[in-house]
Amino acid sequence: MTDKKQFFKSGAMLATVALAMRGVSLLFNSYITGKVGAEGMGLLGLTMSVYAFAVTFATSGVSLAVTRLVAAALGRGEGERAKRILRAAALYALFFGGVGSLVLYFGSDVLAIRVLGDVRTRSSLRLLSLSLVPIALSAVYSGYFVAVRRVGHNAVTQVFEQAVRIFLTLFGLSLCKEGEVEAACLALVGGSSIAEFFSFFLLYAQAWLDRRRHVLKGGGTGREGRAVVGFALPCAASAYARSGLVTLEHLLIPICLSWGGVARADALASYAALHSMALPILLFPTAVLSSFSGLLVPECAELDGRGERGRLGGIASRAIGMTFLFAVGAALFLFLGADSLGVLLYKNKSVGRYVRALAPLVPVMYLDSVVDAHLKGLGYQVYSMGVNIADAALSVFAVLILLPLFGADGYVAVIYITELMNFVLSLAKLKRALRFSLAPRAFVSPVLAALLSVSICVFLLPSHGDVFTLACRFAVGGGIFFLALLFLFEERRGEKRTL
Repeated sequence: MTDKKQFFKSGAMLATVALAMRGVSLLFNSYITGKVGAEGMGLLGLTMSVYAFAVTFATSGVSLAVTRLVAAALGRGEGERAKRILRAAALYALFFGGVGSLVLYFGSDVLAIRVLGDVRTRSSLRLLSLSLVPIALSAVYSGYFVAVRRVGHNAVTQVFEQAVRIFLTLFGLSLCKEGEVEAACLALVGGSSIAEFFSFFLLYAQAWLDRRRHVLKGGGTGREGRAVVGFALPCAASAYARSGLVTLEHLLIPICLSWGGVARADALASYAALHSMALPILLFPTAVLSSFSGLLVPECAELDGRGERGRLGGIASRAIGMTFLFAVGAALFLFLGADSLGVLLYKNKSVGRYVRALAPLVPVMYLDSVVDAHLKGLGYQVYSMGVNIADAALSVFAVLILLPLFGADGYVAVIYITELMNFVLSLAKLKRALRFSLAPRAFVSPVLAALLSVSICVFLLPSHGDVFTLACRFAVGGGIFFLALLFLFEERRGEKRTL
């Protein structure tokens, strides 16, 4: 099987699994929102923002380090060195995961009362701290499977983990009384924490069997521990800064909304509508995209290790063009279905309004993830994280200014400003690193087709927030978009034949 066929086979497998999991997750998120309410989802979101920083510290860049170092070692035929890299990475993860777990557990009082301002989050933070070690170790073996192009193991683990999480969460919620927000949050994080243990044991067992089946031969220089630390720590330091700023941003959102005169319960509800409801809908299509972009990291690392920069430029050009076409199509469906999705999934009209407002930004958001994957594969992960830090710092500054003045709509503006800045800086760096061309027609045609589709659908099919309208808009809008693309690209081929 050729490398190209293997790449698309692996990507298709991950995309199928990811789509199924995202779909289940979206429906499950809708269910638990109905159980705990918007305020409960807001409280859970704040808890998870602190937990996200703890996970960043626990993993400390180890997954990317394993993926790139193992892929590069195998590209040079140094199989024995790849095995030693894996062992060194496991020790690295064990140390950072253990420290993160202890700090989160014993610091839960301070974090709950002083940082989150709600004592109800203390028990959830303590329970979440127990999952940091298995998460850190899982990152090692997940990175290994990406490096060796056997991503099916990761897919199996993700499905298993999702099933365990949902089962345990439903069981925990069944024990909670109505209105017990703290107990409901505890059930939600408890299911996730226990599922992480099961996920690690399954991933480790698969890695152990995989290494026995695929004997890695070839020498290579020593000092693998230094290589792992030298690669992972710069990524980790940048990730700490960015994750810390993102956590601060999330903590400030309800605070800044309250400065504008919004009650705390309503501020938590608005925060949940944006982060826990609208953004998962917007990011649902990235299940396909992230599956392929994640595979670009080892692909670029291996080609870069062999000095094939010309081939890398061709890959970047095709990846960006295909991503833009996919992203414009996704933005079209999200815009047309925004109202119906918000009402059907969450019974919340404001969710649909946020989805519709952010849908035009989707191409930028999706393209940025693909550009970042190329940069990481080429070894520019420090630059990429530097851009992300600047993005997060600007977000904090903008939140402090815009949210007290414009409320939740101000945060929509914050997302636009920071996403555009991040994308422009990342794309400029990739253009300097690789020689690749971007045909203007390939970007203009999808946009024109999407605008035509939206104009006709909005005029002919007013949104009523029901399933029938959603289906009609998707069918008519998708058909017009597809036919317009065929016409525009056929016209382009006709121009080329004339020339």
